[in-house]
Amino acid sequence: MTKLAAAVLLSLPVVAVTACSSPQHATSQTGTTPPVQSASPGTSTASSPAPAAGTLTANLKTADGKEVATATFDFSNGYATVTVKTVAAGILAPGFHDMHVHAVGKCEPNSVAPTGGPPGNFLSAGGHFQAPGHTGMPESGDLTMLEVRQDGSAYLVTTTDAFTKDQLLAGDKTALMIHGAQNTDGAMDRIACGVIGAS
Repeated sequence: MTKLAAAVLLSLPVVAVTACSSPQHATSQTGTTPPVQSASPGTSTASSPAPAAGTLTANLKTADGKEVATATFDFSNGYATVTVKTVAAGILAPGFHDMHVHAVGKCEPNSVAPTGGPPGNFLSAGGHFQAPGHTGMPESGDLTMLEVRQDGSAYLVTTTDAFTKDQLLAGDKTALMIHGAQNTDGAMDRIACGVIGAS
């Protein structure tokens, strides 16, 4: 084998290794990695204002004023972490209960819906909340179902990016509603309601 051929063969692996190397440079600090640009070239993430962070709360009560549950809405990184916990066992029937954010921040027993009609418990809270510009299903206010245990207690933590803190507080505000237990005659009933507001 000639010296020229040997030099060509020895240089090939070096070229292949350099062609696959990362354009990022190693850091001198232990346990760190260089930053990664996730946005496409030419886009700027600084132009979009970050959603408002903070916490909102709701105290849910039955139509006769019994306290049922507390709820918190913690906003950060574009998500709302919704935590619902019963404060009194035995009020909610065991099983799965639909839970939604409703469009109006009113929780009035024996009230009429904003669109009119016969009165009923918490009808003043209107229909399900829809964030501005959203018209699809699921609706913005649709949340994970609340599972109530046999002793009537429940605890749920869920996340959503379907609304922001400012949207829940805009206009007539909003309310959190717990409906009757699934697969019962009262599944559509509005059992407990709480106006969502700043803590």
